[in-house]
Amino acid sequence: MSIGISVDGKTLIYGYGETERGNRQLPQENTIFGIGSITKTFTATLLACAALDGKLSLDDPVNKYLPDSIPKLEYQGVHVTIRTMANHSSGIPRMPSNLHPKDTLNPFKDYDDNDLFSFYRNFKLQRKPGDTYEYSNLAAATLGVILGRIYNRSFESLIVEKIANPLGMNDTRQFIKSGDSLRLARGYGPNYTPVPQWEYKSLVGSGSILSTVADLLKFAAANMGGAPSGLNEAMQLTHQQIFKHGVDGEGMLWEIIGLHHEIINHDGRVGGFTSFLIIDLKRRVAVVMLSNTAILSAKEPGMDQAGYEIMKFAENHKE
Repeated sequence: MSIGISVDGKTLIYGYGETERGNRQLPQENTIFGIGSITKTFTATLLACAALDGKLSLDDPVNKYLPDSIPKLEYQGVHVTIRTMANHSSGIPRMPSNLHPKDTLNPFKDYDDNDLFSFYRNFKLQRKPGDTYEYSNLAAATLGVILGRIYNRSFESLIVEKIANPLGMNDTRQFIKSGDSLRLARGYGPNYTPVPQWEYKSLVGSGSILSTVADLLKFAAANMGGAPSGLNEAMQLTHQQIFKHGVDGEGMLWEIIGLHHEIINHDGRVGGFTSFLIIDLKRRVAVVMLSNTAILSAKEPGMDQAGYEIMKFAENHKE
């Protein structure tokens, strides 16, 4: 596990365990992990950039950016919009029903845009968009596909150009750069069984990114106001609460907690990796946790709760 803590611009990084079972090598600040659904916060940032660039409007029906062969995604006259996809209230299910992986250890490897569009051609909404929270990997993935279509670029190239390069995040990519494979931590599943690195075609926007604790601390700092002006504006847009469920809320693919919407977070699990990122925007404290085991879900008490407790401890001991 790699843990990174940022307090008022000062960072601390800790490594625990091994990058591969038995190699006795502690993870370092530049050890590469799969970050799973934290990818969605990058998708959200690209989406906000597209909105600010005039490439789309958050209130546009998603059909505007999908093939004409897909029937209108609507229920009782209410359309699925970019906004409802970005706040998990679209009514789009968690995963596509036509996902039938040939290799369950690498489930998204063969699922391409044709499969995605085929799903939507046969899908009918069961409720009104914008009414109910339902977490959807598929909605986030669809937003990634839409971004690729409107920019006519690959998802990775957009991440690199619009986020990673401006922030100096040299290890944040969909694919390992040549010569860097030795820095990739080995992922493990139940019973510490090695898990192959997951590959993506169409579902890239939901969980495909690889990164390091050092890079994610830069990403956190940027979200706390440290990004160049255009990117900063996009990031601030992703933090705005656009849906509320219970005591918590949703920004653009960010989970929002706190009475004044000051804390944003996201967790992830992909292949043999678990991750968590939490940022207190008001107090300028962030915690990144990256693990090369996916034995426990990030949704269960564990990494997310530990990350929250570390953040609170850091806030109370700033001196």
